[in-house]
Order: sequence, then C-alpha cells, then structure tokens
Amino acid sequence: MKKEFAKLSKREQETAELKYHRTKPEVFDKLMTEAKAHRPDAIHLPSPLVETLKTVAENEGEPEYKTMVKRWVEERLRHETKLVRKSAKQSHPKKTALRRQA
Repeated sequence: MKKEFAKLSKREQETAELKYHRTKPEVFDKLMTEAKAHRPDAIHLPSPLVETLKTVAENEGEPEYKTMVKRWVEERLRHETKLVRKSAKQSHPKKTALRRQA
C-alpha cells in the first residue's frame, strides 16, 4: 500500500489523503475488519551474521540457512515456553500459601 501511494502524483496523494480523512468511522471500521492482517515475513540480519549462518547450515547439511534458523527459533520458543510454564506452576503454590497465612 505504501509503495502504491508513493507512486501517485502529489495531487493524487492529496486527494487520497482527503478521501481517507472524510471516511465515516463506521465505514472505516468495516474496511479495517475486512482487511488482511499484516505480518512481517522477514527479519533483517547483518551480512556477517548471515554468512556465518550459511556456513553453519552447510556444515550441518541444511540446504537453506533460513530453514535451520527457523528450526532453532522454534526449538528455543518451545524451551522458553516450558520454562515459563514451570515457573508459573512453582510460583502458584507460594501465592496459595501466602493467602492461607493471611
């Protein structure tokens, strides 16, 4: 959308902005509920890091370093999620014990 807007002439941009600002809230809400959710599909990494990742992927027999990085992130998230759940379970009994004392 941003790129499309940038391609417009200055006058066309002003017209588009004016139309946007004149849109009734209920019409705008309807448009927004029908709009697709945007999620970035790229994480920009420094070139030296990418080169190192490519080397590691090659040594591990991975055809694409991105596949390897995705797997690492998923593994780490599973690990961190387990730690959070474990921590939550451990802190819960303490809260109960404190309530009993009060």
